[in-house]
Amino acid sequence: MALSNTALAKAKPQEKRYKLTDRDGLYVLVQPSGTKTFKYDYRILGKRGTFTIGTYPEISLAEAREKLVEARRLVSEGINPTTIKHKQIQKAATTEKRFSDYAKEWIAKQNYRPSTLKDLKLRLEKNIYPALDKRPVETFSTRDLLNIMQPVTEREARETAKRMAGIIRRVYNDLLLLGIVDNNPAQGLAELLPKVNHRTKSNFGHLTDTEELKILLQQIHASTARRDRLVDIALKLMPLLFLRPGNIRFMKWDYIDFNKALITIPAIEMKAGKELKIPLARQALELLQEAYTLRRSDDYVFVTPHGKGKPISENTTTQAIRKMINPKTGKPFGTGFMTSHGFRHTASTFLNEMGYSPDAIELQLAHESRDRVRATYNKAQLLDERARMMQDWADFLDNLRNA
Repeated sequence: MALSNTALAKAKPQEKRYKLTDRDGLYVLVQPSGTKTFKYDYRILGKRGTFTIGTYPEISLAEAREKLVEARRLVSEGINPTTIKHKQIQKAATTEKRFSDYAKEWIAKQNYRPSTLKDLKLRLEKNIYPALDKRPVETFSTRDLLNIMQPVTEREARETAKRMAGIIRRVYNDLLLLGIVDNNPAQGLAELLPKVNHRTKSNFGHLTDTEELKILLQQIHASTARRDRLVDIALKLMPLLFLRPGNIRFMKWDYIDFNKALITIPAIEMKAGKELKIPLARQALELLQEAYTLRRSDDYVFVTPHGKGKPISENTTTQAIRKMINPKTGKPFGTGFMTSHGFRHTASTFLNEMGYSPDAIELQLAHESRDRVRATYNKAQLLDERARMMQDWADFLDNLRNA
């Protein structure tokens, strides 16, 4: 007796799974969880197999019977219907859009500043796309996404992991609204990640002790064969310029005026949205001239050795600092000693102690002043004072390192 739609809909789960038999070998396997799956058992060359047609109600009884007819035809010809199904799935998977396609569509709708957009694209290309593009978007579970985020959190990039989880959630929200997926597996993903230590985040692992700063500078200048020469130069420039790491990574040759010893970073690249001029001390100018002799790109100053003009990654310099050897212990300094961003805090602390005006220091740090009087006063950018300050700072670092 053939199975009816009413009987199928009313079938209740039991402690053990059981079958509801239809006609021509089709049956429904009812699991204790309540899942109802259409199946067909067949035999080819004496070998038994089971063809899974799909689950109810995603596939109706009528659709299952249609698929059964095709499966029985294949079996009669000695063709395994399960193999054919897998090949069809794989073929569909190679032609359908992947997560990166949907993410790029979502990004195109956002109103990000160019510098933020560039950074976001690089983070996604490095951390997310390789794993999420392996399968169709509807096949990922929350557990899958959590596993994908694990390598990011394990390298202490927890803030990056949180941001990426937020982007994935928002892209999947669009997919949910468009009916491409039935649920958002990234909903609550950020809450499953290890918590960000906001105290560490705000302090960025910086040094304010002259002896520790001396040791760090000596380690930076102790070049090793393992370290790429351009990374060496970037590391040496960081304490001299104390820019945000992104401004070092995305520095372009067009921004540098060797004749005027000046870097000009356009407003669209700056966090505060204002152009920043950076007077170059003699030491900084020499390092940039050396970088020019190694020029690997017509665009960016600091690019990877084999990256076809791509800037160094966000973690390159911080990882290099972590691996530097503490002469007191003979072991790497590790996490927490200093970060790429920490040079800004270190420079601010020392320059204030050295008696430079807060205005000059804040301008050099590109901090946005909320004080209207001070903001008006700063329009001149105090370039002469900052040029003297940057040269004195570079000399201070040299003297400390060589003491």
